[in-house]
Amino acid sequence: MTFEKNLDPERALARLTKGGRIMAVEDRLSLRRVVDDVRGYLSGERVDFDYQLDLRDVTEFNRGVLELARTIPYGTLKSYKWVAETIGSPRATRPVGQALAHNPLPVVVPCHRVVNSDGSLGGYSGGGPDMKRRLIGIEAGQMGFPLGESEGEVRRRVRFLLETDAPPIESDDEVDAAP
Repeated sequence: MTFEKNLDPERALARLTKGGRIMAVEDRLSLRRVVDDVRGYLSGERVDFDYQLDLRDVTEFNRGVLELARTIPYGTLKSYKWVAETIGSPRATRPVGQALAHNPLPVVVPCHRVVNSDGSLGGYSGGGPDMKRRLIGIEAGQMGFPLGESEGEVRRRVRFLLETDAPPIESDDEVDAAP
């Protein structure tokens, strides 16, 4: 799956195929699923964005960062430092930030779950820090932990979520299945 910012399909295909011959098929069913999943997520539903993604045009390092970001569970925050250490490049926090800044699929690849170790949010490729705060708020709010409006309060709560390494919330099915 790939999303294009360019609304001209012929130009987007030319860029993707680099002049090669290819036939594009519009898959309205898959697109509808993506749209429904994003809408559900934004309205507070816990959604698994388990799509097969096309990350061919992403460097190996960036692909590793994005694939790791996809494994961060709903409602969990990790630091840029954690990502760098986990991919085996402990001193690469800035390149990790750059890789996430070039995330071609914000929300689907949940780079909003990666924040600074000090509790500040850092940037967000899907609409800036305010959007990042809102997405974290959606997930934290589902855990009964809404983020405050002041920057200091947000930083304090984000640090708390980072330090506690809060487990992801369980789905209703899992809760009902418990004895």
